[in-house]
Amino acid sequence: MLPRLLLLLALAVPAAGHGGVYRGPWGGGAGGGASGGGFEGTPAGPAPLGAVPLPTGPLSPGSALAVPQDLTRWEFWWEHNQAPFLALKTRVRTTGSATGVEGFYLGDGQRPQQSSLGPTDDQLRQRVVPALLAVLARESNVDLVTGAMVALAKIGDLGDPTLGAEIEAALLRRLGDASQETRETAAVALGILASPRTVPTLAHLLWDTPEGRKLARASEVVYRTRAFAAYGLGLVGARATSEVDRQLVVSILRRALEGDRTSTRDLGVACVLALGLVPLATLAPPAAPARGRDLAPPESSRQAQLDFVLALFRDPEGERLVRAQCPVTLARLLAGLPEPHLATYRAAVAGELLECLSRRREESEVVQSAVLALGTIGCNDSASELDARIRRVLAEVPRQVNEPQARAFALLAAAEAAGRYGAGPAHEGIDHARAFLVEQMIDGRNWLQPWAALATGVLAWHVQRTEPAHPALAPLRRVLRDRLEDERQHEALAAHALGAGLARSQDCAGHLMKLLRKGLPDATRGQVALGLGLLGHADAVEPLRALLAESKYRPELLRLVAIALGLLGDKDVGAQLAGMLAEARSLAAQAAIASALGHVGDRRALDPLLALLESRLATERARAFAAVALGNVCDKELLPWNAKIGVGVNYRAAPPTLSDPLTGAGILEIF
Repeated sequence: MLPRLLLLLALAVPAAGHGGVYRGPWGGGAGGGASGGGFEGTPAGPAPLGAVPLPTGPLSPGSALAVPQDLTRWEFWWEHNQAPFLALKTRVRTTGSATGVEGFYLGDGQRPQQSSLGPTDDQLRQRVVPALLAVLARESNVDLVTGAMVALAKIGDLGDPTLGAEIEAALLRRLGDASQETRETAAVALGILASPRTVPTLAHLLWDTPEGRKLARASEVVYRTRAFAAYGLGLVGARATSEVDRQLVVSILRRALEGDRTSTRDLGVACVLALGLVPLATLAPPAAPARGRDLAPPESSRQAQLDFVLALFRDPEGERLVRAQCPVTLARLLAGLPEPHLATYRAAVAGELLECLSRRREESEVVQSAVLALGTIGCNDSASELDARIRRVLAEVPRQVNEPQARAFALLAAAEAAGRYGAGPAHEGIDHARAFLVEQMIDGRNWLQPWAALATGVLAWHVQRTEPAHPALAPLRRVLRDRLEDERQHEALAAHALGAGLARSQDCAGHLMKLLRKGLPDATRGQVALGLGLLGHADAVEPLRALLAESKYRPELLRLVAIALGLLGDKDVGAQLAGMLAEARSLAAQAAIASALGHVGDRRALDPLLALLESRLATERARAFAAVALGNVCDKELLPWNAKIGVGVNYRAAPPTLSDPLTGAGILEIF
C-alpha cells in the first residue's frame, strides 16, 4: 500500500492513498482526550507541550513509531483549512491575483471564466480522459486504479452526457473490486463526479441493501464503503441544481442515521457531515425551533434539517463523535438562511453551543466543535448582543476551558468571527479580537503563541478583503513583524511567517527573504516561502525558482516553494516542474514533483504527466502519482473537492474514514 512505502522513503513525501495525497504533518489517531472540557472555576491548563519539530529526514524500516503524536499543533488546522486562503487554482489558471473563493461549501467551484492556462475541454476529452479510462480498463494495481478513478471524477463529464455515462460506468465496475480500498474509493469518486444518476447506487451501498451487496459483490457492504457512500451522497447533493434531488439525498441520509446498527462511529459521522453539505432551499413558515414529537422530517425544509441535527446534538446518550460533528453541520446549514429564519435559528444554535461550553462534564470533542462552530456563526457586529457574547466567550476559552485543543481552536474561531461582517458597525468587534490575539501572541502560553500568530493573520486576511484601510490592520501587521524578527523557535517561526503572509505585512518581506536564505529545516523554510507567496512579494520569485531547482529530493520543501511561486503568479513554475519530472529517476523525486505539479500545474504539465502515466518503464506507483497530479491539474472545481468537508471540521473528532493521517485512509487525506 502506497502510504506505507512512503513512510519508508521519507516522511516528508506526501503519502498517497485512495488516489490521493496527504499534505500535512504526521500524527496519531484523531479524537480522544479527557472529558470535562467546560468552564472551570479555577483555570487549569496543560503543561507546555514543547516544540516537536516535524521530521524531515528519511525513515528506516520500522521507524514509523517515531512519528509525533501531538495533534494540538497548529499545522494540522492549517492543512485542513488552507484551501480558501490559497485559492491556487484561481491564481494559476487566470491572469491577475485572487483573494479567495467563496461558496465552496455549496459546490460553486466551476472552471474560471477567464482562463489563460487551464486545460481546455478538447485536451481533456481527447487526451486525458481516454488515458485515465485506459488505466481503469487494463490495470489492477490499487494505487494506480484509485488515482485514475479520483482523477476522472474530478474532471467530470465536461458537459457531455455520453462521456459522463462512460466515466460513471467505469467507476461502477470498481465497486465490486477485490480490494476494499478500491471499492470505497469508487464510492466516493461517484460523489466527486456528482451525477444525480448515481444517487440510487450510493443509497443502496449506504443502506447495505441486497442491491448494494450485489454491487459490492459481497455478503454485506462493509461499514467503510457505507461511510464513503454517505460522503459521496453529500458531494452529489452539494452540486445538485434540483431541489428534488437534494431532498432525496437528505432523506436517504436521515434513513441511514435512524437505522444505523453498526458498532463503529464512521457511518453516523459521515451522515451528519454529509447533511451539512446539502442545505435545502425549501423553507417552512417562520416558527420557533421544533423539539421532540414536533420534529418534521429533515428533507421537508432547511429549518427541519436544523431541528433534526439539533436533536442529535442535544441527545446526552448520543455517540460522542457524532454529537461532536453536529455543531459543524449546524453552522453550515445556517449559512445562507434568509431572515427572519436566520435570526431565530442562529440564536437557538448559538445558545446550545454556549451552554455546552458552560457544562463541566461535556465531552472534549464536543467542546472543541462548539468552539469552532461559534467562530463560524459569529460576526463582528458591535450592535448585536449575541455576537458580542460569542466574541466574549471565545476570548475567555484559553483561560477558563480545561481542554487544550479547544483553547487553540478558540484563537482561530475568534479571528474568523471578528473578520466576518454583519449588519451593524464592525470596529468594536474587530478591535476586541485584535487586543485578544495580540495579548495571546505576546503573553499567552508558549505553545499557544504560534496559534495566535496564525489567527492574527487570519483576522487581517478577512478584514482587508472588506476594508483594505481598516485602522486595525497596521497594528496587527506591526506586531507580526516584531514577533517574527524576535522568534527563534522553528515551529513558531513558521506560524509567524504564515501569519505575516496572510496579513500582507509588507514590512515583514525583508526578514522573510533573510530567513529564506538560512539553513532552516525544510518544513520551516517551506512555510517562509509560502509566507512570501501570500505576501505577494515579487522580489522572491527568482530566489524561489533557484530553491525549487535545488529541492528535487526534498519533497515537502519542493511542494511549498512551488505553491509560493504559484501564489506569486509565476506562470513558468509548471513548465519548470515538468522539466524536472522528465529528468527524475527516483520514486521519491517523481512523487514530489508530480505532487507539486498537481498543485500549480497548468495545461503545459499535461504532456509530461501523460508520458509518465503511459510509460511502461515507470513503476506503477510513479504512474499513480501522475494520475493524481492529472486529476489536480484538470479539476473541474477551483478548490479541492474535500475542502467542502474539511474546512472548519473538527478533525480531532474523526473516525478513521474521516481522517487517518498515518495511513492516508480517511476522506480528508484523499487529494
